[in-house]
Amino acid sequence: MYASIFGNVSAIIQRLYSGTARYHTQMLRVKEFIRFHQIPEGLRQRLEEYFQHAWSYTNGIDMNAVLKGFPECLQADICLHLNRCLLQNCRAFKGASNGCLRALAMRFKTTHAPPGDTLVHMGDVLSALYFISRGSIEILRDDVVVAILGRLKGGGGYWVG
Repeated sequence: MYASIFGNVSAIIQRLYSGTARYHTQMLRVKEFIRFHQIPEGLRQRLEEYFQHAWSYTNGIDMNAVLKGFPECLQADICLHLNRCLLQNCRAFKGASNGCLRALAMRFKTTHAPPGDTLVHMGDVLSALYFISRGSIEILRDDVVVAILGRLKGGGGYWVG
């Protein structure tokens, strides 16, 4: 009995250490990139904050890399599941066929933005439509907040694009 408990505790500690080691390895890569390319201080800080923020949401798991290991039909089912709240609750998708929703879900890309980061600058050409599934976003004009958009109740979300 004691051996079983000790074995389980050891396995848990090993998993925790493994995750921590992966985090530090990736952070070292980011810092090496910063040093090699002589990234200025302000941008360096943003890179490190982005990495930490993204890691806290994903635990270092690259969803796209994981999905690539599965057949496309299974990828579509997984993407549909991962985006179900948005697809079911956002008015833009009401009435869309299941095939349309599967195709859309396959095209969604998740991105993370740490607090204070700018997603789109005035004058940028937009190449994406952003759905807010967690957190909120401030819309600024001349450095004045004109709107704050956040996740809708029920998991819908606003889109910016």
